[in-house]
Formats: sequence, structure tokens, C-alpha cells
Amino acid sequence: MTDSTLVQVTDLKIERAGFGLHIPSWTVEPGSVVGVVGPNGAGKTTLLDCLAGIIAPSSGQVRVMGRDPSVDPVFVRSRAGFMSDDRPLFDLPVSKLLRVLSGYYTTWDDDLVAHLVKRFGLDLRAHVRELSKGQGTCLRVIAALAFRPAVVVLDEPGTGLDLGARQALLRSVIEVARDPVRSVVVSSHQLSDLERIADALLVLRGGRVVAQGPTDSIIPEGKSLSEALVHMRAGGSEVSA
Repeated sequence: MTDSTLVQVTDLKIERAGFGLHIPSWTVEPGSVVGVVGPNGAGKTTLLDCLAGIIAPSSGQVRVMGRDPSVDPVFVRSRAGFMSDDRPLFDLPVSKLLRVLSGYYTTWDDDLVAHLVKRFGLDLRAHVRELSKGQGTCLRVIAALAFRPAVVVLDEPGTGLDLGARQALLRSVIEVARDPVRSVVVSSHQLSDLERIADALLVLRGGRVVAQGPTDSIIPEGKSLSEALVHMRAGGSEVSA
């Protein structure tokens, strides 16, 4: 760990509804894209919800930019962007919704928003209720990136996206990671996409860490991420968590 470490997890344990997540140690450094992978029920969303302060640890320590997100959520949410495909949105025209959201962030970047809206092909006049699943996902991604957060946490950002939109999303994630003081944490079942952009991986299965480290140390030469997860028995589906 360094003084600039953006996410630090130490002996994290979360117990809820018969499910237990345990991560002994994990860090996210600036300038990186970190993929969180594993089957349904592995604990990916539980971990990301903990980073967002939605779930408090049962024990252990979580720090996002040096703060406990469950104790100081305002600080964390003002500096870290969180996106999940089920995040509720006000049913407003897209342009008005973005204006409303901009009032919450002093670092909101209108030029970046305009760039991303064009990249994703969103209609600013459309109401949120009129958006397709994929368009809603794009809007949530824009909201997570628009204020240039130091940490971007994306939970299944590829949901409902066609190939063109997925490529636009990948370009956006890479642009964030090019900034040496920012990082991206992304959980996705789009393993081929994740394999292309992730510098490091955290592999979970049944609430436990199966592997973690640089992507090229986890995926054997000549194998895909999907094949590596099958070998680690961290592919397939389980009960959601």
C-alpha cells in the first residue's frame, strides 16, 4: 500500500442472509483498471456495495480515499462514482436529469457530459422511462463519470449494451485509467471485454478470494479469462449475492 492508494480492504468480513464474504487484503492503486470476477453468488456486488457505503462490514476495514464509506458516505460519494444497472433514476427528460445531478457535484464537467452523450448516442429530449435497457445503462455510466471522480466503480456496466455501445464504454473506461491519479473497479460478465482492459483481477468464489493480482499472472499464456475461471472453478452460476 502507498499513501496514494485509492481503495484499501483489510480482513473484510460481511455476513448477511446466510452469505459470508471474506477478503483478507486488497488494494486499488491509481492509474489502474481492476476487474472483480466470479460466478453469480461469488460476492462481487456485495463487495462493490460495501465500497459505496450501502453495506457496512461485519468486521474488518474498508477505506476509499482514506475514508470509511459506511461512516462518511458523503465524502466518498462526492469523490467516487458508482454505477449499477439497477440504480434508480428520476423519470425526467435526460437533459433535465443531468442538470439536476450536476448540482450535487462541484467538479461536474459539462463538456465531458456532452462528449459522452454524443459517444453513446443518447437523446437528451427522451424521458428516462422511454430509454431502452442499454440506453439506461449508458445514462448511468455518464452520471458516474461526469464529475471526474478519483475512483469509478462499475457493477455490470455492459448490461443491455450492443457491440457499439460496449466499445464506447471500453473507450471511456480506458480514458479514465489513463489518468495516473484515477482508477476503475469493474465487475462484469463480459469477460472478453474485461480481459482487454483490466490491469489486475480479483477472483471470487463463494465469498472467498480464489486469486488476485496482475491480469497476466492469473490468465495462463494462450488461455482466455473465461478458461482461467473455469480452471479455478470460478465460472458458471450460483445463487446471486
